[in-house]
Amino acid sequence: MAPILQLTLQGLQADMARLDQVAINLANVQTPAFKREVTASAGFARRIDAGAPVLAGGVHLDARPGTLRSTGRALDVALAGPGWFEVRTDRGPAYTRQGEFRVDALGRLVTAQGHAVMGVGGEIRLTSSNPVIDTQGRIFDAAPGTTTSRRLADAVAQLKVVQVPASAPVERLGQGLVRLLVEPETAGALQAEVRQGHLENSNVDPAREMVQLVQAMRHAETLQKVGLGYDEMLGNAIRRLGEMS
Repeated sequence: MAPILQLTLQGLQADMARLDQVAINLANVQTPAFKREVTASAGFARRIDAGAPVLAGGVHLDARPGTLRSTGRALDVALAGPGWFEVRTDRGPAYTRQGEFRVDALGRLVTAQGHAVMGVGGEIRLTSSNPVIDTQGRIFDAAPGTTTSRRLADAVAQLKVVQVPASAPVERLGQGLVRLLVEPETAGALQAEVRQGHLENSNVDPAREMVQLVQAMRHAETLQKVGLGYDEMLGNAIRRLGEMS
């Protein structure tokens, strides 16, 4: 294949990857705590120096937190700032920022999909579906008939919140879960603040994604014209050679 056609093809493949990423982001504008996908590309100058085209790189998550909305529900929890809740799945530890929790039949604190929410000391078990959770993630259970002052006496557990570097690679597992490809660290109190009675909104900006969509489509159209123009030029050259022979 001619180098210019190869460059055009690879550029179109990169644009298709960008369009797929934008489509995923736009489809999850209303998904709680969804983190938009960002396609990282190798630097143009570095690729040209190496004699290679500029290709779409790996997909990363934009870890910037979304805005918080109040729900008033005791088991709705959001993180103000960086950090992820740890949960246990059949595939091992996973992490989420979707804090729409509930208490299952076994008294465990679980996600909406039934995955056990992990505390600093393991699974969290409660006797009430109306606990108090402070900004450090400490959970104060409320047995039937107790007062608020009694409820705040002793914490029964503390939510396990981990910190992940912004550039760390992750793998989406679906249902708002990700698997970390690096070892996480427990987040400090100043790095992540827990907000009870709130859920985090998606951090997708629809207007920004539409701009990305238009840019990718226009770039793909330009590359398509380059490929068609080069093909036409080759055709003309071949016809002229045939006329000369």
